[in-house]
Amino acid sequence: MADIEALASEEDRTVTGQGSLFGDAHALHYGTGPVYDEMVTGGGRLRAHWQKFMGGLGALEPSLMAERWEAARRLLHQNGVTYNIYGDPQGMERPWPLDMIPLLVPADEWDAIEAGLTQRASLLNAILTDLYGPQDLIRSGRLPPSLLFSDRGFQRACHGATPTNGIFLHLYAADLARAPDGRWWVLADRTQTPSGAGYALENRAVVSRVLTDAFKDCNVRTLAPFFTTLREMLVKLAPRPTDDPRIVLLTPGPYNETYFEHAYLARHLGITLAEGGDLTVRDRQVFLKTLSGLEPVDVILRRLDDDYCDPLELRADSSLGVAGLVQAVRAGTVTVANALGSGLVESLSFKPFLPMLCRHLMGEQLKLPGVAMWWCGQEEERTYVIEHLDRLVIKPAFAHLGSNPVFGSSLTRLERQEMVANIKARPGDFIGQEQLGLSTVPTWIDGGLQPRPLVMRVYLAAKPGGGYTVMPGGLTRMSATPGRLIVSMQHGGGSKDTWVLAKGPAEGRAAAPRVQGVPSEVRNTAPRTVASRDVEFKSQSGDLPSRVADGLFWLGRYAERSESTLRILRGVYTRLSDGTRPGAGDELVPLMRLMDWSGMVPRDLADMAERGTGRGLRQALQGAVFDGGHPNSLRANIQRLHRTAAGVRDRLSLDMWRVISQLDRQCEPAPARARIDTAMLLRLDDMITTLAALAGLEQESMTRGPGWRFLDIGRRLERGINCVALMRGSRISDGASDEAAVLEILLELGESFMTYRERYYTTAQRTPVLYLLLCDESNPRALAYQLSHLARHLAALPRPPVVNLRVNQSPITAAIRLIEDTREMLREPDIIRDRFALRGALNSLADRLPEISNLLAHAYFSHAFSRPA
Repeated sequence: MADIEALASEEDRTVTGQGSLFGDAHALHYGTGPVYDEMVTGGGRLRAHWQKFMGGLGALEPSLMAERWEAARRLLHQNGVTYNIYGDPQGMERPWPLDMIPLLVPADEWDAIEAGLTQRASLLNAILTDLYGPQDLIRSGRLPPSLLFSDRGFQRACHGATPTNGIFLHLYAADLARAPDGRWWVLADRTQTPSGAGYALENRAVVSRVLTDAFKDCNVRTLAPFFTTLREMLVKLAPRPTDDPRIVLLTPGPYNETYFEHAYLARHLGITLAEGGDLTVRDRQVFLKTLSGLEPVDVILRRLDDDYCDPLELRADSSLGVAGLVQAVRAGTVTVANALGSGLVESLSFKPFLPMLCRHLMGEQLKLPGVAMWWCGQEEERTYVIEHLDRLVIKPAFAHLGSNPVFGSSLTRLERQEMVANIKARPGDFIGQEQLGLSTVPTWIDGGLQPRPLVMRVYLAAKPGGGYTVMPGGLTRMSATPGRLIVSMQHGGGSKDTWVLAKGPAEGRAAAPRVQGVPSEVRNTAPRTVASRDVEFKSQSGDLPSRVADGLFWLGRYAERSESTLRILRGVYTRLSDGTRPGAGDELVPLMRLMDWSGMVPRDLADMAERGTGRGLRQALQGAVFDGGHPNSLRANIQRLHRTAAGVRDRLSLDMWRVISQLDRQCEPAPARARIDTAMLLRLDDMITTLAALAGLEQESMTRGPGWRFLDIGRRLERGINCVALMRGSRISDGASDEAAVLEILLELGESFMTYRERYYTTAQRTPVLYLLLCDESNPRALAYQLSHLARHLAALPRPPVVNLRVNQSPITAAIRLIEDTREMLREPDIIRDRFALRGALNSLADRLPEISNLLAHAYFSHAFSRPA
């Protein structure tokens, strides 16, 4: 590692020469504290590897930097980059906090980090191999037995299960911090389900766009080789000989804190994102539930903690895992990365033994040291911790005991006595750790650069042929406040891109434009990984999980349901905001009846509108728009749409996700002063336009595969249900005295007003209106049109070879027959001419259309019937 003072003396430029980027209040004092600063020396001089970067930023005014920061924030917002924090007042999906000033790491320092972490990953893998195998380290006395058997991280059910190629750690991460003397130390090992690689990739994509010139000038190493190795490694892990193994990323689901990353990685690695319910074990083989049946799974890249992976043998109360997964692993029919039980060596209790174990297992000295720790399960170490408590941080020795540190220097006399008593009572549960002052990094705050403590997470992936490759970068996190030694995203911390500077131009290259949220330097890594072999071209994917099909189906339904609600509300506000509109008062009555029928307003309010009174109308309308707790409000429907879209996010384009997020924002409650009728009408118009954009993307940007079919099936079915509901709720079959107003409303809500005028050149007449909205297969809003498209979609879906005993045929065949019978019913002329026939037909349709949804669920979503592999 280069000498720090030598680097500092190469250049005499100080931070005061960097213009106003630091602000007058910070320039004279930046980096002059007792801790190591990544950018400047203790004397305030820029370090050599920061010269070029700061030289490019020094001439920029804070206003221009603020514009770049705003551009970065908008990119993250448009890409939907979020981090879920449970109980967060900002909501579950909190915007990803990215600072646009990167952390710069010089090439020589990175070489030392790379060598040390490669050795460390191999060491931890060797320890896991022994502890889940012969346990020679325990037998020889090199590790105390209580270190292993007191740790719930040791999964006894996995003992003796040999992973593919003997690799336990397929993806490894280490949290690094720099001590005041400039050396990097390992704070923690992430061996179970290392998170953050996807966020590091997204950080790179955003920062390289807002600081394009600086990124090119600094000759930053790219991330592509790491993800190429990761993909190739996963392919090689397949236990059965195949050129095209089925790989899934096992996620806890959309409520997990890093779900964005799960969907992001699955998309650009070209693997299937699956939840525990998408998988099943039959005859000790893992299968993916797809539309065409059960498909065997070869490799599982898990983002689920060890305990939750198998409710049969690991944690019985888990509903996130796959029952029987451990047996499948033992049988060698599936490979799990990282191997089950690999979280064992995340426990801090192992850290004091690593230098000795490295010498024993690898015949080498540990190249990258960890922070000094003392496990209190040993008498001498326990005595040292108690005597030096004021200078140490006390942490739980095992992961299952939590992770909250206790700083000895902050304890009162009584608290210190209580801590000592706890250590003596349960010595094996505690670790004493040296308190390390974290280095600081420049962070853009309040229009200037301020120092914040940092922790850098670096990622390694196992190579197919052995060894590890290191991502030339990582996820740098910084504390929210100066001097805070706990760096955590859950506690308000931020993140940075990590720039590893290349030794020469050949090693680094500038970032190219990104496509659909994935940098071009990475997107070519998936799904083809072996350039020499031929690829079989496929017209469509056949591995759509049933859960995804279900989600897309309901995405279509909620989108259509939201539009129907919107159109009714817009019709009401149109008449309220324009008192001069002819017939506005008469047309408001059937609209209120429809709102009553849809459950948007109480019955008595609709009755008052019919009698010409409207006290409380606007308050009820506000609830029908903005009240998320109202089950039939517009807000509730759009929230359902957004949540459903989040569950199938890996199947949606970036533009489609942006439109859905925009719709969710547009329906956020408005301040009282913005709730006048005209303002509300304009807002509803904007939401109609956004929903139209969503429908356009579905029709023009989605491949006509099973996913699109189920989305469109949901739309067509819901539109048909809404059409019938409008007819019944308007009482068109009752012969009401306001039939003329009812017909006008039906044409408006059915978006068929212009078509009717073009055809008939007359006022709305009952028979032609009913024909246009019910029976005309050329009208995209007509019920007959929806049934025609449903019949074609269902005929193109795979047929489950199962008999439904109730109808003596498969559910999908029953659904197709039901649709055809309904189409025949609509061809009867009496339906649009005779009120009694219309009423009976509408009642029958109200039962038949939901039954189609039930049959689809039985056929494809519920897996209620036995289906062959």
